[in-house]
Amino acid sequence: MRLTDVGKLLPHHGNIFFAMYGDRHGENILIDVTEGCVVHVDFNLIFHKGEYLPVREVVPFRLTRNMVNGFGPTGVEGSFRRSCESTLRVMRENKDTLLTVIQTFVHDPLLEWINTEARAQQNKGRGQQKLNAPSTESVQLILKRLEGHIVSPEVYKHKFSCAPMSLEGQVAKLIDIASDEKNLAQMYIGWGPFI
Repeated sequence: MRLTDVGKLLPHHGNIFFAMYGDRHGENILIDVTEGCVVHVDFNLIFHKGEYLPVREVVPFRLTRNMVNGFGPTGVEGSFRRSCESTLRVMRENKDTLLTVIQTFVHDPLLEWINTEARAQQNKGRGQQKLNAPSTESVQLILKRLEGHIVSPEVYKHKFSCAPMSLEGQVAKLIDIASDEKNLAQMYIGWGPFI
């Protein structure tokens, strides 16, 4: 079942990074034991909201030691890396289609975005600086990620703002960040970074 798990887990990891899902602890990543499929639930922390929690989420996706051990003797260097690269390649090749789907959030925004924009308009009326619309910012971050950057509104704001990375380079950097024990040690204990 190991190869089945890795093969079905990977597309989710690419999507998690680009759609900025948060809260990927063990209770939100389930396994369908009949099919060997990974099933993600609870998408309350989508579009980088995990970066604004009291204990920020500092990893792009869940890649703890236990997960890497479950990939078998090659760890992240076998099916995992190849699948990440394939997923990212497909996402880059279909960037326009993905962005079209994501643009629907700009025109039909999440309730939190509407509330944030309403507060920004109130502040503007008081002479305070207008905030960027969160929906537009999220779309721009996704576009930058599809172009080969590792960006986020808070955690990686100034760290990786250089030239775009190659597909392989971006995957390698994401794996390094996600599996770095220093980053995992900063995660909220309820997220289960030790699992």
